[in-house]
Amino acid sequence: MKNRSPVVVHPPDDRGLREVSIRSERVGKVWSLRELRKLLRRLGFPANLDVEDRAQVRWEGGDSSKWEDRPWIRRTTAVLVTIGLLAAACVLLKIGVTDALGALTYAGRVEGSSFLVAALVEGIAAISVFDFWRKRRLKYSGAVILVGVSIALSADLLMISVHIYGWEYTHYLWLWLALLLWALWALRKLEPRQILKGISHPKGFTIGAGASAIFIAANLAYTQVYLPYASPVQARVIAKLGTPHLNQKHTVLYLPIELHYQNSGKVPFVVLGGQYWVYGRVAKFSEKPNGMKEWKNDLAREPMSDLYRHSEVLGRNLIGAGEFFRPGNWLDFDEEFVERKVVALPVDANYDTIEVTAAATAIRADRADLGPDYWMPQYSWDTKSRDGRHLYDAPNWVAKPGDEYISRHARIYYGNEILNITRKPRYVTYWWVIPKEFAGANPESDNTGPYAQVTIAMVNQEAREPSSSDYDKLYKRYGFQDAYSPWRGSLAALLKAAGG
Repeated sequence: MKNRSPVVVHPPDDRGLREVSIRSERVGKVWSLRELRKLLRRLGFPANLDVEDRAQVRWEGGDSSKWEDRPWIRRTTAVLVTIGLLAAACVLLKIGVTDALGALTYAGRVEGSSFLVAALVEGIAAISVFDFWRKRRLKYSGAVILVGVSIALSADLLMISVHIYGWEYTHYLWLWLALLLWALWALRKLEPRQILKGISHPKGFTIGAGASAIFIAANLAYTQVYLPYASPVQARVIAKLGTPHLNQKHTVLYLPIELHYQNSGKVPFVVLGGQYWVYGRVAKFSEKPNGMKEWKNDLAREPMSDLYRHSEVLGRNLIGAGEFFRPGNWLDFDEEFVERKVVALPVDANYDTIEVTAAATAIRADRADLGPDYWMPQYSWDTKSRDGRHLYDAPNWVAKPGDEYISRHARIYYGNEILNITRKPRYVTYWWVIPKEFAGANPESDNTGPYAQVTIAMVNQEAREPSSSDYDKLYKRYGFQDAYSPWRGSLAALLKAAGG
């Protein structure tokens, strides 16, 4: 080659790369003598060039034997950083897709979208590893990886904090701990100070990365702490009678019942179940006034019974009972559901008053949702046999052995995927119980009518009766709430209104 100036191989830098220049012009960087020969061949030098000939190659900072690169360490580091970034990307993608498409609140969907962006950044950072741990031809490859590791660390600390706040263990906890150790190790390998020196506005870069983490944490606190406090569930059940009417022979009185379920709050809720009961009260009028003895007897029989001066309550007979509002349905805010029922009783029934009671149980729709299994009722008896043979017993706290029931059971999902993967799975079970005494010799006696029970518990823990503290936790976690409404009117007034 004519007029070719000597090749200059400069001293190794902090990563072991040696810069190569010709005529003071940089032509590349090499890790080894083998790479140097490849570079020189591409530039037109002969393959048999004697690199030890000082007339051809000048070595600075060490001769041809001085190569500080450790390829296996460098490549192993790059592989481990890539694996960590891809693992973080998969977790963020799972959370992002689930929440962006199915979160129960608008804020949750915004949060999901931010996780999708974070997952995209993690993927770009994983690709940038191939440049950063090689020749670093891209100016900002290190900054991109630093952003990816910082996002992974922030998300990891958020997940661990949610675990600690809920004080629950899931298998994901091991992933968070592993990613935490990986992120700290990766930051040490990246040397953030050196990377930030090569960025035009390092302060803006740091503030931007921190703001993203703060946004996600603030949004989670807003949806899980502030909203439930500022917008509690306001469910209201109303039971009342419409205008009664008689049959043509004036022997049967028909009572139309209106059952109203109102959402007067600012958040929708999911109905776990609604029930109603119609009772006829039997009482005996007494000219002799009742005193303390009679009142004590009434209170001993029923602690919340009313006390009367000239009436003695003999009992309450169940006229009708059933469910209303299909379990699992939503009721949006400022929405009202109305269902009408009709019960019949003999005109000459020995009742002084008619009592209608309605009750319903709901959870916040912005904090929890039910699995599809809740729509499929399960029966305690063999529905295919003619005699309806009894098959299953409910837990002892729910019903007595032999009592029949219809149950609904499904997993309950939190309002966002962060909680679903940092909380143990829980299941809601709702029982509509029909006591066996109800169909026995005295079906009209007190305390034998159908009733409902509900619990939210971890798998295979439905048999444990919830305590008052458990219900407090359910209220805080899901906005669990019961609504109750009684109505009472005299049978004489109803007969008169019917024209009897």
